[in-house]
Amino acid sequence: MNNVNRYIKSWFSDELKLIHFLSQKSSVNNFTTSSKINWILFIDLIKKHRLVSHVLKHSESKNIFPTSVYKEIKSIQLSQIKKSLLLNSELLRIHDALNKKNIDHMFFKGSLLSFELYNDIGFRNFRDIDLLVHKSNVEQANSAIIELKYKLFDPSFELTKKQKRINYSLSHHYHLQHKELPVDIELHWNITNPKSFLSISTEKILRNKLLIQFQTYTLPYISKLENIVFLAAHGSIHQWYRLFWLKDFSVLLATLDINEIKQAWELSKKLSLHKCFLQACFLSKYVYNSILPDFILEQKIKKSLLRTPLKSIATTELKQSGLIGKLNYPIYRLRLKSNLKYNFDLIFRLRTHFSDWKIVNLPDILFFLYYPLRPLLLLYKIISKK
Repeated sequence: MNNVNRYIKSWFSDELKLIHFLSQKSSVNNFTTSSKINWILFIDLIKKHRLVSHVLKHSESKNIFPTSVYKEIKSIQLSQIKKSLLLNSELLRIHDALNKKNIDHMFFKGSLLSFELYNDIGFRNFRDIDLLVHKSNVEQANSAIIELKYKLFDPSFELTKKQKRINYSLSHHYHLQHKELPVDIELHWNITNPKSFLSISTEKILRNKLLIQFQTYTLPYISKLENIVFLAAHGSIHQWYRLFWLKDFSVLLATLDINEIKQAWELSKKLSLHKCFLQACFLSKYVYNSILPDFILEQKIKKSLLRTPLKSIATTELKQSGLIGKLNYPIYRLRLKSNLKYNFDLIFRLRTHFSDWKIVNLPDILFFLYYPLRPLLLLYKIISKK
């Protein structure tokens, strides 16, 4: 605990400390802003960590911000709410369209997570609509969404039969964009990439889904048990780079009783995701004062699995990018889960990608050439971006 407090104190900038302070569970008093606060950076970090609603909720009566800064933060929140309402209206349209074609589906993250955690679809800052269907229904679901004025954005070209088959194993979703509205959709056939990371079958996740009531709609949503394990895995993969992932996890964790936490822990162990779950729990304890049961507190976790995400949270870089990041990222991910299938899948995914297929259009009979060409194509992409 002392080490983590020391990391936060030494690594978090004054701007991030203020964001962290204002995103605590309840309203806070006795906080004096430092004259060293860089308000431009503060606003950039609010955008990075997507915590504008939490920050405003705990600061509106305290005159913490200069007037101009407060107005800009309110403007960000207003844009967030408008976007959330738009995304949720599109979610309802997609739900109706898939129901009409009898396509089994389920939503996760996004507006329904915001509704579950905060009883407000506009409280969280989310960017797209995530839905899951069985792989056998992907193309039909894709066509149904395209009929609603969407276009396939990634991959943005027609895949051959071989490419489509390989892409199902290398990727886990199609990315679609509305032709007129600022709406993005991730149409998943697996909930994580690679599938072997969260190795629960899509069939089982769909079978276990909840039906939640929203206005006049009954919407399919991920089960509570699988959601908490997924949020831990998802945040771990991304090194908890955005604080709102950890905030969401801590809020959902607080809704679970001890038996539900025990079930989540057992499921995590069964999936070899116990490191991710412990990382999520201990970070929630240290950063957001989550109360953990004794059987979790008794577990051991390597300090490096706490240091890495804390450094990721602390960085003032607004994107996870750069050559060093790309080199370190696979190594970090390999450390999260000890499993031969996962390790093989993680390495295999690095050998080709649909972005390579777009650059060099090979017939299916020569598909094998993409593997030796991969290093050259990666170099080409790096050079062409400069």
